[in-house]
Amino acid sequence: MKLLLGQTLSFIADPFDTDPLDSITHHSHGGVLLEGDKILAVDDGETLRAAYPEASVHDYGQGLITAGFIDAHAHYPQTAMINSWGKRLIDWLSDYTFPEESRFADLTYAEKIAELYFDLVLSNGTTSVCSYCTIHPESVEALFNAASKRNIRTFAGKTCMDRNAPENLRDTPQSAYDQSKALLQKW
Repeated sequence: MKLLLGQTLSFIADPFDTDPLDSITHHSHGGVLLEGDKILAVDDGETLRAAYPEASVHDYGQGLITAGFIDAHAHYPQTAMINSWGKRLIDWLSDYTFPEESRFADLTYAEKIAELYFDLVLSNGTTSVCSYCTIHPESVEALFNAASKRNIRTFAGKTCMDRNAPENLRDTPQSAYDQSKALLQKW
């Protein structure tokens, strides 16, 4: 059992249905009690310390402890091209996106970027993601394998694209269906 101490912030109601200040609970000296990867309790830190004296304690001081963030729209194949610049969308796609996404047919490359991607999102407190992959099933395999190693909740699938892209980034409706079905059955 582990007890994390610090400021805690919990969301207890929908801020659109009530006064936003009534939708949160903040403890300036709070605690989060863990057993394995399960949260057992969130409360005042001293209350939890007294109730669970056997718990090992990690004190973050005034650091904020809150739930992990959720990224609801990501493109992990674009990790290596963050901050690439283009005058118009088509320039950006042609100069950066399409060449980079073509590389995801190589499972080794896709795995390298998936590992980097999750290192980056975790370092910023993101613990759940919804990400586009490329048309390559390898890109999906790499993402789910990396997520599984880290126990990160991930919603993803292959991109299905049969036009307006270079030939090596297009599939057919049938191949998109077949590959997506196989990935869905596996993952």
